[in-house]
Amino acid sequence: MTNDNRPPHHTDSGFENRYPLPDLVKRSFWRFMKRRYFGAENWPKAKHQRGKIPTEAPNLDAIHNPDPARLQVTWIGHATVLVQYGGLNILTDPVFAKRASPFRHLGPARYSQPGLQIDELPRLDLVLLSHNHYDHFDIASLRKISNAPRYILPLKNGVLLETAGIRPDRYDELDWDQSLSHGDLKITHVPSNHWSARTTKDRKEMLWGGYILEFADGYRFYFVGDTGWNERLFAEMGEQYGGIDFGLIPIGAYEPSDFMRHAHTNPEEAVQIMQVMGVKQALAIHWGTFVLTAEPVDEPPLRLASARRDASIADGDFIAAPVGATRFFPGKISHPINADNETEAAQ
Repeated sequence: MTNDNRPPHHTDSGFENRYPLPDLVKRSFWRFMKRRYFGAENWPKAKHQRGKIPTEAPNLDAIHNPDPARLQVTWIGHATVLVQYGGLNILTDPVFAKRASPFRHLGPARYSQPGLQIDELPRLDLVLLSHNHYDHFDIASLRKISNAPRYILPLKNGVLLETAGIRPDRYDELDWDQSLSHGDLKITHVPSNHWSARTTKDRKEMLWGGYILEFADGYRFYFVGDTGWNERLFAEMGEQYGGIDFGLIPIGAYEPSDFMRHAHTNPEEAVQIMQVMGVKQALAIHWGTFVLTAEPVDEPPLRLASARRDASIADGDFIAAPVGATRFFPGKISHPINADNETEAAQ
């Protein structure tokens, strides 16, 4: 029996995007594999990409002694970022695995090592999970992190956490536009234009999305998660949630565009998200780690630089940092950052 009171994105079998876009091509796992191995595109091979992405030794002193009055972000790789602000240590989509795959010897291999190891992390307060794809939701990594932090994740994903040994009292599932508090921090789960699946038979059974965090001092942070560009969706979200101090915005995994455009944003679309959502400063994520798609692995930051110039965005306001880099940004309450850190933040 259909529940007419359920939100529109809830379906009989799971969930759907808020404003579904028309498909230019038919998509399925098997069609993707055919395109991957027998299509016209020349996909990079992971073993040939090692060393192409800049790296930087982690700033362990800053990581373990953060200044609570300024934002500090460390790009560990792909969508895994250590976010430190207001005395909280927050980790997004922790994936430290050698492959983004359920298989040990098959699937996308990591060609850039994690910029920080799990045992180098500070004590975590929160882990934010955007959706259940293997490049964002790694059971082995979550098992090592264990039950110390509080986990926030979309509806129906909790069962996956439990397979990692995470107790139900350590996590909260949220629907789109639903909020909760963690002390003085307000966390809101927001839509993205994406999908979910762990197998070929569970497509869209678990929800996906991003998060907006509002700290006690009013500082607003946006973890976009994984998304394709959807003008109607982001225009609506910009009106509802716009005015963001800092964002983690994906820029990679976009070719072939006819197959990927509804799932991932290219750098030009990432800049559109920044503009429509009123994001003041951002770090580029979802690139430089796994070969998921056909574009050259070092292309996304080059296209981002061009898109920044076209949009008159300062270089330091939307950065593609080296793997492992820690970068600093002013908090809501004005905080002096020395010249060295200003230089770092612009790289």
